Amino acid sequence: MPCAIGFYPGDRKSLESTIEKCYTSKYGPGARPKVNQTGPRKIVAGISPHAGYIYSGAVAATLYYQIALDGVPQTFVLVGPVHGFGAGVGVMKRGVWRTPLGDVRMDEEFSDVLLSHADVIADDSSVHEEEHSLEVQLPFLQLLYGDGLRIVPIATSLGDLETCTEIGKGIAKSVRKTKRDVVVIASTDMTHYGIHYGFAPVGMSPVGKVLDWVRNIDAGAIKTIEALDEEKFLKFVKEKRMTMCGYAPVATAIVAAKELGVSRGELVKYVTSYDTQGSTDAIVGYCSMLMWK
Repeated sequence: MPCAIGFYPGDRKSLESTIEKCYTSKYGPGARPKVNQTGPRKIVAGISPHAGYIYSGAVAATLYYQIALDGVPQTFVLVGPVHGFGAGVGVMKRGVWRTPLGDVRMDEEFSDVLLSHADVIADDSSVHEEEHSLEVQLPFLQLLYGDGLRIVPIATSLGDLETCTEIGKGIAKSVRKTKRDVVVIASTDMTHYGIHYGFAPVGMSPVGKVLDWVRNIDAGAIKTIEALDEEKFLKFVKEKRMTMCGYAPVATAIVAAKELGVSRGELVKYVTSYDTQGSTDAIVGYCSMLMWK
């Protein structure tokens, strides 16, 4: 059953309407995309936020807009952080993931191959039971690809370079072994700033100073992602004490993308929760990014 209702509406009609507004928002791509059935398929990986749709849905829409124009992948490998419940690295190998838009099926064959190429990953659906970071991606994908959508959901609580490298290379080896046309999506929000997060190194006012600080730190991390340098990225996150929840999924996606021939990363959109909702109590950065051939 869904665990992320509240991040998005719990009924089909409201959910479809909300996603439509994400696409047409001034922070979104401007229109809902039509899937290009014969697209060039150059996108190998992407980064999408996972906050409530009222905060980050428009930024997520900018990624899914580009994916739709690029064509029809066979499988989406989704990599997200574990925010609290569960430990280690787990893939949901079989079954369905239910949202108000219906059921999403797993790519069991790909998961089998992945488990044989990355020992750190366990066949463990329990790490997903209370985790929203991947579920909030699904309605966007469902509206684009319908019943043909297949996913391999991976949740990780381990953020060291060795683990990220093993998972990333395991994904790439599995792509080559299965000959699947795959897009890897890393789920993350950027800096979490404010008393609510116990993180306010430059205070809480004036808001302009806070926003400048948040945007500057996030820009530094984004620069290392664009350079496809997972080691430098993880070092930056650690040295700057970044409150970025999905740094491990991002590093994993960088590794997988490079192994699969990606030559560049590109920022699609960056905004903060202050931009989208105006709250000064807590400010979170959101970005969408592409890694493509």
